[in-house]
Amino acid sequence: MRKTIEFLGISFGAFLIALSIDIFLVPNKLVGGGVSGIAIILYHVFKTPVGIVMLLLNIPIFLLGVKVLGLHFGIKTIYGTVILSLFIDLLTLFGLPQVKDPILATVYGGILGGIGLGIVFKYGGSTGGTDILAQVLSHFTGLNLGQALLIIDGIIVLSAGFIFDFVLALYALLVILIQGYAIDLVQQGLSYTKAALVFSDNPREIGEKILKGLGRGVTIFYGKGMYTGKDREILYCVVSQSEVGKLKEIIHSCDPKAFVVISPAHEVLGEGFKSFQR
Repeated sequence: MRKTIEFLGISFGAFLIALSIDIFLVPNKLVGGGVSGIAIILYHVFKTPVGIVMLLLNIPIFLLGVKVLGLHFGIKTIYGTVILSLFIDLLTLFGLPQVKDPILATVYGGILGGIGLGIVFKYGGSTGGTDILAQVLSHFTGLNLGQALLIIDGIIVLSAGFIFDFVLALYALLVILIQGYAIDLVQQGLSYTKAALVFSDNPREIGEKILKGLGRGVTIFYGKGMYTGKDREILYCVVSQSEVGKLKEIIHSCDPKAFVVISPAHEVLGEGFKSFQR
């Protein structure tokens, strides 16, 4: 049952990516990197089907990846690659509306494609392509995966700039950035919680008031001041966004000179927050 849900999730994510490509990216010549970017360039130059070209381009990339890195991509990567290519070409048969406004296409295409990619990644899948090339480049050059992927996608986007229009290449860079944000949003969720570190001379009093006043757990870490060399207790707790004001009131009432660091906690699993499930 779990495997079925995972493949359904990958299929749904690929469907959203295909919608993004067919409705927003292809009509506006927005080449957002990856194999899909190369396929969009070839579509506008030679009128070749985007999905089939993506599938054909992925075959030598897979073979290169297997030769250099070994066979570790798995069935989910192969499935995600194939189903995405099929969706892209099949959806064109239904006469989908096409948004021919580069600004709207950049924003909505980036969001929709990023959400789709985030869902695919969430269920352990991949759409292959330049992800594998980035691993190969990293293997030979020592670059980290992010740098390698940026170089490859950058070359594809710049190529589109030479072939089409450099303004469109700038839009395409925005697509990549928006997709990255949307992927993180799907993977990590909205930041509805905050994590706080409290450095105070009255840590026990503050901890007791947080326990009683907010009903939130508090953890004590033991540290040493680098400048003073003194041992001290550091408080750590996680609260909802609506409780931040009350937390600061508690800390200030106990120690107005306390040093507090409050940062976003994108996903909190466990008692008092989200249940731990996939």
